Amino acid sequence: MEEKDVVVEAFTELAPRYESVVNNELNRFWGWSYQGFIQNLIDHIDILDEELLLDIATGTGVIPRLILQKNYNCKVVGIDITFAMLQNGKRKLGETIFNNKAFLTTGDAMYMPFSSASYDQIVCGLATHHMQVKQLISEVFRILKQNGMFSLADVGGANWWRNPLTNFLIKILAYIYFFFTENKKRAWAEAAAVSNVFTAEDWHAILSAAGFENIEITKLKSNKFWVPQPLLIQATKL
Repeated sequence: MEEKDVVVEAFTELAPRYESVVNNELNRFWGWSYQGFIQNLIDHIDILDEELLLDIATGTGVIPRLILQKNYNCKVVGIDITFAMLQNGKRKLGETIFNNKAFLTTGDAMYMPFSSASYDQIVCGLATHHMQVKQLISEVFRILKQNGMFSLADVGGANWWRNPLTNFLIKILAYIYFFFTENKKRAWAEAAAVSNVFTAEDWHAILSAAGFENIEITKLKSNKFWVPQPLLIQATKL
């Protein structure tokens, strides 16, 4: 089974309780609430009137909801590979917001169904570790307009993760943890995601190679010394 199929199965099951589960996990490992973590990402985005934003791996639509609750005069498109997540997202957005300022669609972030240079800003929260990052960044660069900004926040890796034996052990620990706290499907998805977690230096190199400039990377706090700090990253397509 391909990694994306594992992710779809895991998050289809998780969809009805996604926000509460992730909130508990972020509190446990980083000392962040889920809403606080995403709000911190949004607070670093300068949203202008009439802009069109894309939220990659929108899930249950937390980012569109928080953006539109601020009464920004913009429109937000959310894309996610898991239909069940989007169903919950549409319900949480409400029909009025959904029909006027937000649109959610099913799609693979590796091959997004959007024209080149079609979005003013693109954002992604807590999802890149479930994707093939270099291919994702190539797609983001393609569909972002000139002078557009890509903003993301996600788990960061540590240099000692590069050791093959250490990386393998982390995968085993991730599998065991999520097997007992969640289920087998989630365990497989999170263990596979370990290979897609990068350091700040890795991210800078990946974004630079894709053509992005003005790359800013901030390490956010983690309340466990053994848990790598999450990263807030912003980069511009000039």
